[in-house]
Amino acid sequence: MSNDRGVFAGMDADARRRELDDAVELATRRSEVFGEANRRIDAITVTERSPDGAVEVAVGADGNVLGVRCTELVRAMPPHQLAAVFLRCAQTAQAGVADRVAETLLAVAPGDPLTDELVANARKAFPAPRPEQAADASGPRYLDIGGIADDGPQGPRMTARRPVRRRPDDDPGDWAGRSVLS
Repeated sequence: MSNDRGVFAGMDADARRRELDDAVELATRRSEVFGEANRRIDAITVTERSPDGAVEVAVGADGNVLGVRCTELVRAMPPHQLAAVFLRCAQTAQAGVADRVAETLLAVAPGDPLTDELVANARKAFPAPRPEQAADASGPRYLDIGGIADDGPQGPRMTARRPVRRRPDDDPGDWAGRSVLS
């Protein structure tokens, strides 16, 4: 009993065999091509140096940092600036990995839908760093959540909280709709 539905509908046995052999050959070639591309991609390393030459960061194909080199110039940098330079170098190197992955895949399998998908995934995983904003010489850029703001010479005004009185029937493990902070 033959099945005349699907890809092989209307084909004789020899035509079906040739079609299947062609599909197997294509899959084998594609596997070899992408296997070689994968070996090349695994060997990728990208190194990025800061414009002033103070920091150099090398990353591997997976985006992990492989090495960091610093010159004497880092001694004069405040910690927040050094951290920002390091992060910028690492992100730029990772974006370079995405570029090298794209070059490798486009060289071995241009026009293949899998190439397009893999390149898009690499660019998504390692996007180019955002453009630098104007440097702020006043110090680090972070929010001091929970810190005390300096409102001038006398500092911020603090108000005392009244202690919460417990009722005798209160279970200390039952918050009964009250805030944990009360």
